[in-house]
Amino acid sequence: MFGPRRLSLLLIVPLLASCTASWRATSGLTPTTAPGVTAPPAVPASAGPAAPEGLEPAVACAVTGVIITANRGESAMGYREMTLTVQNCGTEPYEVKGRPDIVVLDEDGRPLKISVEGSAHYTAAPRRLTLKPGTAARSVLSWRNTVTNISGGSDTGESLAVAVSAKQPRQLVTLEAPLDLGNTGRLEASAWF
Repeated sequence: MFGPRRLSLLLIVPLLASCTASWRATSGLTPTTAPGVTAPPAVPASAGPAAPEGLEPAVACAVTGVIITANRGESAMGYREMTLTVQNCGTEPYEVKGRPDIVVLDEDGRPLKISVEGSAHYTAAPRRLTLKPGTAARSVLSWRNTVTNISGGSDTGESLAVAVSAKQPRQLVTLEAPLDLGNTGRLEASAWF
């Protein structure tokens, strides 16, 4: 009938298929747990860190007196740079000091676990600037698109929530091109200049 080799194939193939294929309830049934085993609580699809509150660009000028924008950026050999600009769109002088306070957001507007640090390339010390109406200051963002863990995903920032400095109101900043951060978990920002 069946030889030992054929019988072992008949037993191994379904076993492997059951171990590697993900279980899907196709009949409308839900999976059950074995007796005495507590099922983990269901996690809502929207679980995860909440997006930081941020002003839309149209409102930012009226509320804060400044508007923050980002350019498309430049890239070469895995090194990337992008400039943030803060422009005084109000009628009074506006003081800028330090570095921008940045949260990188994914495509759903949720914060990514990205450490924002001082720039290693643009090392001028933070200083106090007074922007007259219509004038602007800049900060350079830099990062490496390095992937060291091929089994894990890579971080891509689709937008930013940026404050001129810590404890200031954040603005939502749309990006012309995504921040392809690899899996470094790191973004550098220069002081405003």
